[in-house]
Amino acid sequence: MDKSAESIDISAGTVELLTRLREHGPMTRSEIGATTGWARPTVNKRIDELTAIGIAQPLAIPSATGGRPAQGFAFNPFCAYILAIDIATTATTVALCDLSGQPAVAQTINVGAENEPEDALHTICATADALLLQGLSISSTTEVSDTGAIQLFAVSIAVTTRVETVTGNIIQAPVMQHWENHHIREYFAERYHTPAFIENDANARALCKAYELAGDESHMVSHLLYVHAGMGLGAGIISSGSIMHGAFGAAGDIGHIHVFGNIGEHSLCRCGNTGCVEATAGGWAILQTLQTQGKAVHTLDDVVELASHGDVETVQLIRQAGRLIGDVISACVNMLNPSCIVVGGELSHCGELLMNGIRERVWARAQPLATKSLRIESCSDEAQAGIVGLAYAAIDQGLTSLDMLQDFANQQNR
Repeated sequence: MDKSAESIDISAGTVELLTRLREHGPMTRSEIGATTGWARPTVNKRIDELTAIGIAQPLAIPSATGGRPAQGFAFNPFCAYILAIDIATTATTVALCDLSGQPAVAQTINVGAENEPEDALHTICATADALLLQGLSISSTTEVSDTGAIQLFAVSIAVTTRVETVTGNIIQAPVMQHWENHHIREYFAERYHTPAFIENDANARALCKAYELAGDESHMVSHLLYVHAGMGLGAGIISSGSIMHGAFGAAGDIGHIHVFGNIGEHSLCRCGNTGCVEATAGGWAILQTLQTQGKAVHTLDDVVELASHGDVETVQLIRQAGRLIGDVISACVNMLNPSCIVVGGELSHCGELLMNGIRERVWARAQPLATKSLRIESCSDEAQAGIVGLAYAAIDQGLTSLDMLQDFANQQNR
């Protein structure tokens, strides 16, 4: 990387060029000029800006006629990495992802939202620091900082609760109440001296699946609903190609929609209300019910294990949960009209015991026009989806931001 990057002033046109290289692939100077209408000096200047900070690199493009290769330029996804941190209830996955969103190294640790914030953050950072040093062996093209660590573009964090959109703070979190006064986004930004993003875990997974399930003719699934059926119930909504956060970050809190029938209408929810679907169909409620029945269950893995062995009471509860969740999803289908629904979380590991009930209620209750081409499937790679979704969240915001690219250019000689 050219150390003169500290004097580079990134322009809006340079951001546009980066987007074209990411979406189109390698381009020659002539192709860039033809598609943008820029004069040759402007093309040269913007190429120089991107190559100076290492985010684009020269590339020989083979000639279609077998002649001399043309000099082109390509997006370099290995010039820096996203530090992705997915904080679940009892575990956290930490990974380094390149700027195409692909994980290079990852590690899961047995620390999560249930732990005290100070202890959890200390352990998470120690794991991240080790990965940053380990990441030096990822690729010979990877840039390193003056401290000998991988060059970071951003930190992207997921939490298992809703996040206030403006401040990035955790809000009204039954699972993470003791985290509410900890400004996690600012903590990681200051710790790693780089921009940080924070997102709800279901939103991160929804974003991953929107890209992963896109057909050959489309960039992403523009309308998708990801339902996380774990200890609690939540959803990530992709609408018109973007995560739907709502006015204050509360969009997708489907676990606190009231049940549609008599089953569970008087169940007390941990939010304080009665009749929330989560209070009957959420993992924590199923665990409580089975424990009351004398079952030796302590985690949702135990529940899945019982269900897989045909335990009658467990199977009944999972099937009931599927129908109750399906009722809520059917309302979401009528309102949002997604083309794809993905169900993840620990309860989804029960497979068709859960999914059959969901499909039954969606097909029965949602309107025919909304279900005309609707796909409903389970998520088999939640940990990977969370990490990749976090990387995409940072990439989508960071590589299209003039301020972030300028900050990245300025970082090179700090």
